[in-house]
Amino acid sequence: MDLYKAHKTNPDTFPQYNLKDTLFLYYNCPQKEKILKLYAKYIQFNFTISGKRIMHFGDRKYFANKNNGYLLKRCAFLQEMTSDFSGWNVLVFYLKDDYLRSIFDEFKPHLELNNLPKVTSEVNLSFEVNDQIRNCYTSFLPYFGKDIKLPEGILENKFKELLFTIFAHPDNKHILAFILSIVDHYETPIWEVMENNYRVNLGLEAFADIANRSLSKFKRDFYDYYKTTPGKWLVERRLQLAKSQLTTSKKSIQEIAFDCGFNNASHFSRVFKNYYNTSPTTYKNSQTLK
Repeated sequence: MDLYKAHKTNPDTFPQYNLKDTLFLYYNCPQKEKILKLYAKYIQFNFTISGKRIMHFGDRKYFANKNNGYLLKRCAFLQEMTSDFSGWNVLVFYLKDDYLRSIFDEFKPHLELNNLPKVTSEVNLSFEVNDQIRNCYTSFLPYFGKDIKLPEGILENKFKELLFTIFAHPDNKHILAFILSIVDHYETPIWEVMENNYRVNLGLEAFADIANRSLSKFKRDFYDYYKTTPGKWLVERRLQLAKSQLTTSKKSIQEIAFDCGFNNASHFSRVFKNYYNTSPTTYKNSQTLK
């Protein structure tokens, strides 16, 4: 599911404000399924007001709660709701690159940009929230759910203050390093996009969105690096992971199929048998007997 599109086109479910190339939302998550497959094509800053959700990024788990904020890069992920975490009130800010660059140009003379850490391939960057940052983002809450037409300048100034307090926090240098890479027009390598996201079952257009490329450029860059097509690579990479899990884990066939990006267990079994000339169940049993 395209998370940005779902948010933007449903303002009754996701109360929102639009500001230039940003989208602000504050909502009680309406999730009903235990796990959702989502992808984000724009950078997000997220703040949990109450409740929890579990985010899965490959083998990594992240607990979204009120004790921290997080920056979500363009990526695919699984969002899990458990019986313990039935409610989740969250404040979300989407940013497009050009607007982020214009803001950063204004901030740059006032930020410490020396000795920044190396930008990592982690797609979810948790960051410190102190009282100043918390006061900034909670000051947005009274404006949602009310028929108030705010001057654009009020929202923009409040948003700039929030971003500056995050960037200036001495423990948030990893956030500052990533933002600087966006400002410098850094293009995420195609291998990093694919390795971070292949486990979520998405169409090629979604992978192109995450890669911040047009579909045609995504396909060209993909072939230049992998010397094959995205469809073929995705099947082979998912099967490699599935084969490893069949050998080493105690997960069921259905769990492995889901975890490795296949539509369902029957689809996974069919593809696996066509590729390896044996069924997942037979292969798993043969490994257990060794």
